[in-house]
Amino acid sequence: MRRKEREVTDIQAINEIIKSCQIIRVGFFDNGSIYIVPVNFGFEENNGKWTFYFHGAKEGRKFDLLKKNPTVGFELDANYKLKEADTACDYSAFYSSVIGEGSACEITNLDEKKKALSFIMEQTTKKRDWNFPSIMLLKVGVFKIEVSNLSCKEHSNKK
Repeated sequence: MRRKEREVTDIQAINEIIKSCQIIRVGFFDNGSIYIVPVNFGFEENNGKWTFYFHGAKEGRKFDLLKKNPTVGFELDANYKLKEADTACDYSAFYSSVIGEGSACEITNLDEKKKALSFIMEQTTKKRDWNFPSIMLLKVGVFKIEVSNLSCKEHSNKK
């Protein structure tokens, strides 16, 4: 990371930044190019290891690319605020961001799907106690990214 003074390494601080995000952008490798998809997400962290969850159709480009190559990149950002100045070169931005990579796969176990969907709903609604009808669990595709590399950066006006 070029701007080390903006790096966030504290796990709790990283989790708080992730909690403040609404969308994760997932990048899939597609025969020499990258296909990026913004999706709702949930996450969990255990001892500095993150897992991100998202859902979608069990068909289509995202699903096909995930089956071909499970290695993905991701990006999340929040707290954007323009820092105005008198000259163009003095403008800047305040923000928080998380980027990384990992291995993605479809979740097929129904109990694990319920857990993942609960994390997604908690991230979106801040509530965790949800019921998921069995028919819906069978139809929806639920995916996880097991993170292998994650970095977090923040340029805050609080400092």
